[in-house]
Amino acid sequence: MNSKTITVIGGGPVGGILTAHLCGRGHTVLLVDSWKEHIERMRAEGLRITGREARLVRPTHLHGSIRSLGETVPDFVFICTKACDLDSVLGEMSDRLKRSAAVFISFQNGIDTEQVIANQIERSRVLRGVVSYAGVLVGPGEIRESFFSPPNYLGWLDVEGADSCREAAALLSESGLATEATGEIGRYVWRKAILNTCTMAIAAVTGMNMQEMVQFPPTAQLVELLLSESLAVAAAYGFDYGPGFAESVREFNHHAGPHRPSMLVDLENGRKTENPFLVRRIAEYGEQKGVPAPLHRTMANLIDALEMRGFGVRKQACALDSP
Repeated sequence: MNSKTITVIGGGPVGGILTAHLCGRGHTVLLVDSWKEHIERMRAEGLRITGREARLVRPTHLHGSIRSLGETVPDFVFICTKACDLDSVLGEMSDRLKRSAAVFISFQNGIDTEQVIANQIERSRVLRGVVSYAGVLVGPGEIRESFFSPPNYLGWLDVEGADSCREAAALLSESGLATEATGEIGRYVWRKAILNTCTMAIAAVTGMNMQEMVQFPPTAQLVELLLSESLAVAAAYGFDYGPGFAESVREFNHHAGPHRPSMLVDLENGRKTENPFLVRRIAEYGEQKGVPAPLHRTMANLIDALEMRGFGVRKQACALDSP
């Protein structure tokens, strides 16, 4: 594949690992991140990826804000921020970029992130990704890749975007991040949301890590109840994952160890969470179909209350990457 110009917004684990793979394949990457120390370390020493697959790359186009991108129009724009940052990300983009031929890709957690982007950008130029790798931002300029369970999935919103979706999927695959293009991206978005929300909400409210919550009977029961609710809501929208899916979620949870879900980490650091696109979104979708999801609604309200109680959280930007 010919070299492409690609903008990656968000230099945390998702965006950083993506950048490393794209740079390694020879693409021109414009990486945007608001953490000054992170940008400065990458500029001086490169971006170091450790863990699953060690690599060091030296991105040459590093920006502290979207506005500093200037007049460059890339082939693809990957948005790798937390979903709660979408409004500010889109607000910083120039009208010229939004009206250009660039294809925008939501590489984020949560339900309906692509719809938020499509409110401002032509639907045929908006794609949705479901990321199957994860990592930890160890410090400025260094990301530890935890795992990659291929493939990633990439889907189009409008059939006119199918060709660009397949091109982007091929670009990612050739860069070492195996990705499948699909016309049924909603199925994979909901599957990941179900996996996230049944533990993420409990961690946010209780402060427990994954290991603690699945080993403590009262919270283990809550995990099961939340899982049942979300599966029922998904089924109402035509997403039936079969009898083996619930067991695979349980197995994943039991092998997660002392992992601390990002929603808990965000609350502890006084940042907004992705609650509106995850826990609350499932509650809202359930109510629209008449499928009871009282636990999701309750947990969503409690998370909002914890945010409000936090250290001025509603005045702060949320973390610049999805887990």
